[in-house]
Amino acid sequence: MEPTNNDPEFRTWDPYGEDANPDQHKYNPWRAPGKAPVNDVCGLASGGTNANNFAAVPAGYRSGDKGSEVLPETEATLWQAGATATVGWALSAQHSGGYSYRLCPKDVTLSEECFQMNTLTFASGNSSIHWNDDSAPDKKIRTRTYTAPDGSQWRTNPVPACLGKGSRSHGGHATHDCPAGTEFEPGFDEFTQGFLRPSNTGKNRWSVMDELNVPNKPGKYILGWRWDCEEADQVWTSCADIEIVDGAVPTPEPPSHDPDAPACSGTSYDGCMQSDASGNCLECCEGYWWMYNVNGNHCYSNKEEGMDFMHV
Repeated sequence: MEPTNNDPEFRTWDPYGEDANPDQHKYNPWRAPGKAPVNDVCGLASGGTNANNFAAVPAGYRSGDKGSEVLPETEATLWQAGATATVGWALSAQHSGGYSYRLCPKDVTLSEECFQMNTLTFASGNSSIHWNDDSAPDKKIRTRTYTAPDGSQWRTNPVPACLGKGSRSHGGHATHDCPAGTEFEPGFDEFTQGFLRPSNTGKNRWSVMDELNVPNKPGKYILGWRWDCEEADQVWTSCADIEIVDGAVPTPEPPSHDPDAPACSGTSYDGCMQSDASGNCLECCEGYWWMYNVNGNHCYSNKEEGMDFMHV
């Protein structure tokens, strides 16, 4: 379909059409949020059924597994009816675009149609950046909320991608990660995001947080998050268990951070800081990349060595 999202205010790539090929992403999902079809509302392992060695196949699952069918039920997060709830997401690969949160009652078949009938609205005018290790206080950042023709609300990805070679007059200022500048001015300087380059640390250390208006409808639900990309023909989705209840809910316990965690050392094949009981890596050491693989989650320090490892 023809794009519905054409206002430069809500564009996250070349908003003023100054690129040599300004229409190259014209028909990607973010140009008509919510309209691109999805293979599964809770995500598809590796994004398809023919995963290559670098596809993100979570340990314990197979390429093409549908999240709505294979993900285990978890203890529901409690939301107070008629109040607000805090949600968050994080990225490693920057594909621009924007995202939306939706609900589907747990006692019906999960579908995109169900989610689109129950889209949630944002409760505040700002997003926040949360540092996952609590090394700095949360920071409110500029946010832009796009309202689609069907009335659903979508929030633009607030972290810009890097400009390509050569600058454009409406791009953001140059940064360490983006020496040619960024696609738009983010309004903060702590980091910028190119492709897998969060401030040159080797891994993502932050999440984008939002507040949502909770419907005054107690019950058990599946929360759906959908990211429609602008710089890729991709839609990313995930799900969570939610229960809306009358009355106040307890404040969630913040995650703990071990100050005595062991230092990292060794080769590019064992740069894992923390693993689960089965040996799958949960967090990589500084300077190492985290990669899903059909044989488990691994960390590696450079592409060439990582490629050899993934073929073992």
